[in-house]
Amino acid sequence: MKQKVSGYDNIYKDPKTGVIVNRSSVDRDRYRIAKQQALESKASQSEIRRLSNELNEIKSLLHQLINK
Repeated sequence: MKQKVSGYDNIYKDPKTGVIVNRSSVDRDRYRIAKQQALESKASQSEIRRLSNELNEIKSLLHQLINK
C-alpha cells in the first residue's frame, strides 16, 4: 500500500520499493508533454546535424569539380 508523502496532496511513496508516484493527472500530462517535446527537439537536432553534414559533403564535391 502506498503511503501519502507529507506536505503533498497527490504524491505517494511505495514503502517496499521507494518508488514515488504522482497521482495528479494534470502533472502527469504536463510531464508527458515536456518529455515528448524534449524527444522531438533531440530528433530535430539530430536531423539538422545530418543535413549539415550532407551539405558539407556536397560543398566538398563541388569544390573538387571546380578545381579539376
